[in-house]
Amino acid sequence: MSLNPNQKRAAEAPSKPLLIVAGAGTGKTHTLTHRYLHLLQTGVSPERICAITFTNKAAKEMAGRIVDRVKGIVDSEYENRMRILGTFPRGYIGTFHSLGAKILRYETPAFGRKKNFSIFDDSDSWSIIKKIAKRYANEKPKLMPGEIGEVIAGIKNGMARAEDFSESPRTDKKLLFQAYEEYEASLMSQNAFDFDDLLEKVVRLFKEQPAVLEKYRRRFTHLMVDEYQDINNIQYDLIKLLAGESKNLSVVGDQNQTIYSFRGSNIHIFLDFPKDWPESLIVVLEDNYRSSGNILGVASELIAKNTIRLEAAKGTLRPVNEPGPLVQLYEAGDEEDEAEWVGEKIQTQIISDETEGNPPRTFAILYRTNAQSRAIEQVLLARALPYRVFGGLRFYDRLEIRDVVAAMRYLSNPLDEISRTRLEKNLTKTRFRLFEAAIPSIVNLRPSEAITHFLSVVRYSELLQKGYVNVAEREENIMELIRFADGFETLEEFLEQASLLQATDSVKGETTTKIPPVTLSSIHLAKGLEFDEVFVIGVNEALLPHSRSYGTLAEMEEERRLLYVAMTRARKKLSLSFYDLPSRFLSELPQEFLAFENPSGSMRSFDDEERYISID
Repeated sequence: MSLNPNQKRAAEAPSKPLLIVAGAGTGKTHTLTHRYLHLLQTGVSPERICAITFTNKAAKEMAGRIVDRVKGIVDSEYENRMRILGTFPRGYIGTFHSLGAKILRYETPAFGRKKNFSIFDDSDSWSIIKKIAKRYANEKPKLMPGEIGEVIAGIKNGMARAEDFSESPRTDKKLLFQAYEEYEASLMSQNAFDFDDLLEKVVRLFKEQPAVLEKYRRRFTHLMVDEYQDINNIQYDLIKLLAGESKNLSVVGDQNQTIYSFRGSNIHIFLDFPKDWPESLIVVLEDNYRSSGNILGVASELIAKNTIRLEAAKGTLRPVNEPGPLVQLYEAGDEEDEAEWVGEKIQTQIISDETEGNPPRTFAILYRTNAQSRAIEQVLLARALPYRVFGGLRFYDRLEIRDVVAAMRYLSNPLDEISRTRLEKNLTKTRFRLFEAAIPSIVNLRPSEAITHFLSVVRYSELLQKGYVNVAEREENIMELIRFADGFETLEEFLEQASLLQATDSVKGETTTKIPPVTLSSIHLAKGLEFDEVFVIGVNEALLPHSRSYGTLAEMEEERRLLYVAMTRARKKLSLSFYDLPSRFLSELPQEFLAFENPSGSMRSFDDEERYISID
């Protein structure tokens, strides 16, 4: 595949700091691959190139493309080396953390570990943190596991300094620092590193031992970094240290797709590239090969409203494809109506494609919070449409939902030993006894009220705080279950419906179509994916933008970027839907690209102030 003029300019740029601003669907991987091949053609040996990606999938794709094209560019010896790019110390294409792990294997004596060290995942780390938290259970103030975990992650990802805690006059901060030191000592005693150590420890080593840093600078004379908009402070420290004075650094990213600040991503690293790397070259890729013209018209107008950006790259995308259908905008009565509308649209399109002999298309339903999958899953199951929840559990498989449903089952049927055993294990026997004692006062309540009382009696929120990091997400799932339960008068009716949904949680038997399963995903997880037809649901005020983002302009602009990312996942057709209060972002969309639809057949203006009376 040939390169367009800007892709060619980026791929063949001289060895100097290079920022490739690659908008959604503009051929980022294609350009980065040709940049790598260009370096080989100009005499750079593959073992001198370090190409860093964020996912193993991206690394594998890039390495595969290079191997496919390398014949005739380098001799047979190098061709063989190219086939083992993931090894070390030969040419490297892989993730930040994989690179860090390989370096630590060589440099373990610096950290008092042996070469056969273990790498603890999040679950392993959480086990250590919970044990430490128990030792601080009687302290004032009491330390919660989630609080300790946040401090450890903050220090190791460059979002906080250890000195801010160790030198603080506040008792709680000093205790948190002690907990951090205990955690580090536990890793040392077990000859282990945690996931964050794979970068933090390498950066510390490079800063403290210049001779070691120089060794790796000589080994890697050219650096390439993918998804540059997503890097955090510690990752940037690693890049700066490795690049050194050579400045043979090529990065690619898109400021309009920075959506991971909650993980520590720092958009200002991207924005400050020209300042941090003087005499740098910026090349902007704007030709979009993915989406139809109307989808890009809506997305480009939306993202243009953001002010935190690199002025040299405003993010306008030029469509290569036809205009395609208008973007559909549906005003639903509630989330159940919204889900039914989406289900009907997908089923109608499937039937149409089959009738006309068209190949099956891929569908995705994207949402801001995982709790929103409940209503959609229910409709897809009822219509026998296969689906998968990308990167997550189906709604009724989530731990907190299973706990609540088990409690309601036991409330309805005290002979249910399966539910009793689960509750005694997950709640602890003491809390289960509290629940048992409260049953006479709960059993005759409506389902939603019974769930609320159960949660209060056993102090379920406290259990989540002690045991998990993603407490807010789990509480949103429970609130969604309560909203669903509010539609039933009796506990038996609610449990019957919930049980039927669980029993058919995967569509069994022959379906009427051969379509790929519909993908359900949060917007955050969908970044990097693309589909023929995309439905973005719940484009409501307080959902997208989320109510937790109202604090600052930066938070609000990241929410706008989230919607932009969701829109640009679509190739052929895009639909947006909302109920209750429409998102403020919808009023920013150019109406010439939109087709409105709602149950009443009319559409009130987004400027209608009556919609927003309830906000005040």
